[in-house]
Amino acid sequence: MKTNAFAFQRRAGLLILLIAWLPIQLAAMPLDEAVTLALERDAGMEALSARADARNEYAVAAAALPDPEFFLGADGLPLNDPLGADMMTMYMIGLRQQFPPGNSRHLAGDQARTESQAFRTQRRQRQLEVSASVREAWLYWAAASASREVAERGLEAFESLLELTEARFRAGTGRQLDIDKASLERALLARQLLDAQNQVDEAASRLARWLGETPDGPAPELPAWPPSPDNTHLLERIQSHPALASDQLLIEAGRLGAELERQSYRPMWMIEGGYGHQRGRSPMGMGRQPDRLFAMVSVSLPLFTGNRQDRRVAAAEADVDALVHQRTTRLQDWEGRLGTALRQQNNQQRRLELIEEIILPDARRTLESTLLAYRRDQASFDELVRARLAKIEQQQALIDTRLDWLLARSELAYLIAEELQ
Repeated sequence: MKTNAFAFQRRAGLLILLIAWLPIQLAAMPLDEAVTLALERDAGMEALSARADARNEYAVAAAALPDPEFFLGADGLPLNDPLGADMMTMYMIGLRQQFPPGNSRHLAGDQARTESQAFRTQRRQRQLEVSASVREAWLYWAAASASREVAERGLEAFESLLELTEARFRAGTGRQLDIDKASLERALLARQLLDAQNQVDEAASRLARWLGETPDGPAPELPAWPPSPDNTHLLERIQSHPALASDQLLIEAGRLGAELERQSYRPMWMIEGGYGHQRGRSPMGMGRQPDRLFAMVSVSLPLFTGNRQDRRVAAAEADVDALVHQRTTRLQDWEGRLGTALRQQNNQQRRLELIEEIILPDARRTLESTLLAYRRDQASFDELVRARLAKIEQQQALIDTRLDWLLARSELAYLIAEELQ
């Protein structure tokens, strides 16, 4: 009966291990390759480039004069016989050209070029955002893969522990209770391994959102990034971030737009000239009527500005104020994010040092000494299980702490526009 029980438990353990290995593993994809692939297929960057090109083209058109106008007409047609013109009828052909008020053309061109620069700066901002998002997704994927490896090693360790417990039981020095506990812990770790695999799959799916495909092999190890640069200059680097630089360019474009609206207080000019042909003969008996040239200058009179020019200038100035407040709000938000990321990095660094230098080495030594004592019947099975689980727990805590530190470091890299791979 005991032999049958041992055989059943062994088959159950092998079945659990088989189930745990069923999911497909992920492919080794370094972080720099993931970022490069994501940037190559990001449509948002291409859209911003296209918008920048469009504003550049518009700048040239906005700075050009309006198209000249061709006109053809007749003056002095008799009402009783419009088709039968008399000597007072004149046929005219000519051109007219409008001149926008003040410095409108140059201001419109400058505004469009500034907006083009803003879109190109936003493209750089988009590049940083995509890189940061891919870094975060990749870090979760790599951390989940590392957690899966910890669970795998823990499962293997409890499989060996179960074999040791069964051997002691067969030798008459162990207990059935110890076998049951070892089998239970092994099953719990098998469940933990399945949960870890699910986390790997979820992280890989988030990464596939940027890469267009799900990697299918083991993930690389978590990177070893250097700490953030000198904190005293981080605020200065934030203010030169492409997002804030883009906000400043849009403010400049808005100010040019307000100045463009002020040009409407100035008159718009138009000149025209042409050739006139008059039918019939001269009343003085001097033969055919002479042809004539004519010219004219027109000017607009912006006299009533209350409901047009004044309103449009006020609206443009209000838009500039809104852009200034938007940039100030972003700067305040990012300063807060910077402080949070720095504190998170420092806290996780202290926690990381504590786990790596003290807790995890102590957990390893405790496990080794407890295992040796258990083999000599100087420690209970419960003490051995606690020591084994404590080591697994601290290995997982190390992964979680490294992940939190790397996420904080990645946030800092984005805020100061730093390339980090």
